[in-house]
Amino acid sequence: MVLILRNHELRGLMDIAEYIEAVEDGYRDFGSGAGAVLPRESLWIKGSQRDSHRGGHLPAGSKASFQFKGALLPGLGGAGLNAYTAGLPKGLETYMFLFDSHTGALAAVMEVLYFDWLKTAAVSALATRYLAPPDSSVLALFGTGRHARSQLYALTQVANIKRVQAYSRNADNRRAFCEKMSAELGIEVLPASSPEAALANADIVTTITTSPEPVFASAALMDKPLHINALGAHYPWVREVDEHTVLNSRVFVDEMEQGWAEEGEIILPLEAGLIDQSHVVGDMGALVAGNVHAREADTRWTLFLSGGTGIEDIAVARRLYDKAIACGIGTEFHFNQPYEYEL
Repeated sequence: MVLILRNHELRGLMDIAEYIEAVEDGYRDFGSGAGAVLPRESLWIKGSQRDSHRGGHLPAGSKASFQFKGALLPGLGGAGLNAYTAGLPKGLETYMFLFDSHTGALAAVMEVLYFDWLKTAAVSALATRYLAPPDSSVLALFGTGRHARSQLYALTQVANIKRVQAYSRNADNRRAFCEKMSAELGIEVLPASSPEAALANADIVTTITTSPEPVFASAALMDKPLHINALGAHYPWVREVDEHTVLNSRVFVDEMEQGWAEEGEIILPLEAGLIDQSHVVGDMGALVAGNVHAREADTRWTLFLSGGTGIEDIAVARRLYDKAIACGIGTEFHFNQPYEYEL
């Protein structure tokens, strides 16, 4: 029996704290050496870019993509593949094929858009828990879209955020976002008139934009211990954070192989000869498993780069599947394997 789980059925099965816990469990399984990961593969569809596509995240001569990533997490009992299309008229179509790694059975086929929204927030919250300076209370947020909202919910779970300074290019959007989030979270969420204003006195910086270019200049960062999450860009030719920030930070990625394949923040300075691969201290698996140190005594800035991995997808999908079974949610579908072949 395979369980079909749709976006609306996944809503409310877990709160944001459980998403963070699930992601941490997944990276611990991977970091311990038990798990394995299939880094994202992007197959580019040739053609002219549509006017509605934003972000500059397509290579020249391509109009869209088919992408997939996966993982095996035997400690959690899950394995599978997340496959999706992006840039075509239907928008983002993304699905999870979840297998039970104990039995080998296909356990579920799941819509991903809802839980990806919260999973992405959980990853940066986890990085913040491990890497941000103690007593961090001021957040600079770049981006005021759907993902920015979940970022705030997750970050307030791991840090005592008292003030958020949010910047995006559209003044009306950022004003409306700040009013809404102030009311929802009961904290100061203020529109910033410029990147520099957003960064003033910030302890934590999170970028979740579609920009292909750095969204702030490193000169505007405070000369004090702080932590940066950069989440919006994950192709070799784009970056949200400039090279001076990278050069002067203790850098971590979500997964090492995937990071060096697609994070422009480190690929571009590597190609320019400004850093070598030792500049990246480790990945989230190593951090959670205790194989690398987070902040050293003299650490000023830490930087976490993430584009999302199969580790997070499987860790969250497995826990959502278990919750759905317990709650009797979803639609059962029966394949007829095994099959006896006859001529």
